This record gives sequence, C-alpha cells and structure tokens, in this order.
Amino acid sequence: TDINAGANLEERKAIFGLIGDIYITVEGGPGVSEEARVAHARGAVVVPLGRTGGASSGMFDFPVGALQRPCFSTEEQWTLLASKDASVEESAAALIAIVEKACIDASVTKETPAAAARRMRSGWGKEVRIVCVLGGTEFRGIDSEALVKTIAPQLEAAMGSSAIFVTGGMAGVQETFAKHCGDGSRVWNLLPMGQSSGYGRGTDINAGANLEERKAIFGLIGDIYITVEGGPGVSEEA
Repeated sequence: TDINAGANLEERKAIFGLIGDIYITVEGGPGVSEEARVAHARGAVVVPLGRTGGASSGMFDFPVGALQRPCFSTEEQWTLLASKDASVEESAAALIAIVEKACIDASVTKETPAAAARRMRSGWGKEVRIVCVLGGTEFRGIDSEALVKTIAPQLEAAMGSSAIFVTGGMAGVQETFAKHCGDGSRVWNLLPMGQSSGYGRGTDINAGANLEERKAIFGLIGDIYITVEGGPGVSEEA
C-alpha cells in the first residue's frame, strides 16, 4: 500500500525518521546515514547489516552508537551481521533474531519515566539503597580520576550487599567508577533502549526511548547521588 506524506523528499525523510521503532539498514550512502542519525538520535533501534558495506558498515558519518552491539543482541549475532565470511542464511537468521528480541524489549519504551523507575526499584528490592554516580565524560581536575578510582572500590566494600551502584553508561567518571567498583556485580548501567555502555563491567539495563527519558528515569531511581566534576547535564540531573 502506497501512502503519501510530505511536500517533498526532505519532508518525507523527516517523517520517515520519526515513525519507526526499528530501522534496518542495508548498504546505503549519505542519505541512509542521515536518516539513520535522525532515527538513532531520538532513541529508535537501528540495526545495520554491516556486511553489505556503505553506510551500514559505518561510512558517511553513520551514527557510531548504532554500530555498537545493543543489549538485545548476542556477540555472535552482531558479528554475523558484519561478517562477509558468514553465509547469507546465517546473517539473515541473526538479523531476524535481533529484531524479534528488540520488539519484545521495546515494550518498556511505552512506560512513563516514573513507571520505569518504580519497576526497576521493585526489581532491586525495597531494602537495597541505590547509589547513582554522575560526572563529566572526561576528567579535567588534576585529582578527579584518582579520587574516583579510590572511592569506587572502598565504597563498594563499605556498603556491601546493602547497596547497588547505577551509572548512566557514559564515558569518563561513570565508566571509571564502574570499572573500579569491585567485581562489577553490583553495578548497573542505565541507558536508553537500543544502546549499550561497552564497559565490559556491570550489567547494562535499558529504559527510556531516548536520552532525555533516560535522564528523567535516572533522576527518579536513586537514594543517593554522587557527583564528580560535570557540566550543565550533570547539574540538570542533580
């Protein structure tokens, strides 16, 4: 069924970038990258079939975040999307599995921030104190990084099983804290749907359709917030 919207191609592109929950990209040039950037920026899931090359392999300023493995894909599945050595059938099966799992997980993006916060707090238990960590995406103070590396393991040891630690999955202060907070078993990294921290430490959890919704949820879940450095974004969340 053909449907029409927009007076011209640019308006149609703008509409196309706003309607979808999941976008699959195959090959593509600058136009595909542009539409993928719009979709990814608002929190939609973008699944690039990297083996086909072009924009889908990262060219033409394709959104970097969309090239990172999301939480609803296994390492093997994500590798099969990009591998030219895999059979067509293997890559196709991997893409289908990823999209199916993304559709299931996408149901939480319909939650309000308050509902998402209640759901997560309930899952962690009433007795657990939730310590959230905020900070800049790069260190500027001469002692800031050393302080975070010192505080993280000592705080984890002091709080023990009575607390969990939540980051926003960002580089800088939050990543450093997560990587030095014990064995990472009590660290949770909260990100918008379809995104992953890439820390290799702690457990990534997804809530909120985009960064603004994730920020709102982050501001509702914690009992204690630790801030290190930071700019307007940190001040807003604090």
